[in-house]
Amino acid sequence: MTSLPRPLPSTATKSSSDFGQQQFSAGKNICLIVGLTCLLGFLVDTVVLSTPPNPFELQWRVNVLQQMGDRSIILLFSVALLMYAFFDQRRLKRPLGFICLVLGVAFMLSCMLVIRDSLILQKETLQNITNQEQQALSQLEEARGSDLNLPESVTPEQLRQASQRLSNQASTLKANARQGITKAGVASMGNLIAVGLGMVGLGRLGIKRS
Repeated sequence: MTSLPRPLPSTATKSSSDFGQQQFSAGKNICLIVGLTCLLGFLVDTVVLSTPPNPFELQWRVNVLQQMGDRSIILLFSVALLMYAFFDQRRLKRPLGFICLVLGVAFMLSCMLVIRDSLILQKETLQNITNQEQQALSQLEEARGSDLNLPESVTPEQLRQASQRLSNQASTLKANARQGITKAGVASMGNLIAVGLGMVGLGRLGIKRS
């Protein structure tokens, strides 16, 4: 019995396979270009925002961590694109995975610093408002106790009303400052935790399938 010859793959099948491979390679190149561009933009923003460096100043740390938290999603997006571009290159994917793990843990640990600095900043801001309020009230009390320093058109009742308005304004400033600092801290902490978990996930994926 003679065996039948095996059918050769058609030209159309080869062309379709080559075209699909070209599309896959082009997609990886696009991810590489966009990932590197986003990463470069994130690094430039971080350098600009942290210049001049003053890590021992409370306001500097709060601003930098808040800005990094707001922009951290760009870092996650860029790393995800690079991970996809290097997914079949073990020599590049594994170190990138370890870098993702380290950055993810660092982002999540920085949340503790955000909480601490936010509480300190809130306390200092409220204390400054209180000090300014007490200073202004003291000046009003001195004016009320000395009739010689008062113009004829200003009465003690007007001074009492001014003191009340000043106290109300100080209370409003304290409430707004407390609310604003709390919102900014929670937003930064949420961004850092979310991006940190994403980076850890990418890191484990890169190391696991190496």
